[in-house]
Amino acid sequence: MKVKFGYRAVEERHPPSQLLKYATLADRAGFEFICISDHFHPWFHRGGCAGHAWVWLGAAGSVTKSARMGTGVTTCIYRYDPAIVAQAFATLDEMYPGRIFLGIGSGEAMNEMPIAKEGQIWPPRGELLERTVEAVEIIRALWTRDFVDYEGKYNRLTAANLYTKPRKQIPIYFAAAGPKAAHAAGRLGDALMTVGESELTPKIFGWFDEGAREAGKDPAKMPRMVEMKVSYGDDFDEALESTSMWVPVKGSLDIADPRELDRRRVGVDPHVLADTVFTDIDRLIHEIEKLIKLGFSEVQLSSNSPDEEKLIRDFSAKALPYLKETYAE
Repeated sequence: MKVKFGYRAVEERHPPSQLLKYATLADRAGFEFICISDHFHPWFHRGGCAGHAWVWLGAAGSVTKSARMGTGVTTCIYRYDPAIVAQAFATLDEMYPGRIFLGIGSGEAMNEMPIAKEGQIWPPRGELLERTVEAVEIIRALWTRDFVDYEGKYNRLTAANLYTKPRKQIPIYFAAAGPKAAHAAGRLGDALMTVGESELTPKIFGWFDEGAREAGKDPAKMPRMVEMKVSYGDDFDEALESTSMWVPVKGSLDIADPRELDRRRVGVDPHVLADTVFTDIDRLIHEIEKLIKLGFSEVQLSSNSPDEEKLIRDFSAKALPYLKETYAE
């Protein structure tokens, strides 16, 4: 499988209008896909942004030419009804056929609980996955069938029909980091999406492959996308400071207030992120190749660099030609 390289539009960090400029540059530079986070709240309060991903994708399609575009990831817990997700992405594919993908996952409290209705609580992990599985079933049904009835544990459709359906088959990238989610990703998804390298990566691939084979699919033909966090610049300290808002916080998935996340980061040494900081392209290439050797076929650069344009410019000039030629198969 040809390895593909993408650029992540980090909506938590930049306003939508600025992200459009970066997406245009990335598309022209030869990045093959653009992935945007889909959040209601950002992961940090100070300097945080949170535009609406679907609105942005509609605009991004008009200023880019060839890059595929999609979310990483959309969730269907409380904020989005699966039928509306199906309608939104069908609309995007009608306008930009063959360029749209949907990343879907179980999400975080910060994206759901600020708008939760009375009595709704942040669900346990098992329920989050159950809701996500139902969402994928509903979305696929609405994309491919007419007047759909569906009776699930959490969702219901009665003769629901999308009058504007996708023009092409929209791939669903199922986000997973544990055994049950990875198995569901293989069984129900078209591709796997996960974050970074870890000791669990081979096991995640195994669970994903098992689910795919159970559904009669060949896992070797299914993309495996990884998000790689990067801060690139000539000065190490400047690049480290530029990514400091991503210092990991214990229990962050269950926190709904970005101000609380910022409070918990106080006093944490930002050097825990030192391995995401790059001052030369050769080392960045080396780390990307490690991900490819693990088995990832799609690598998205999630950049929090002090100068995004420099990252796009230098990577496209010094890294992309080599990577595309070396990993064309």
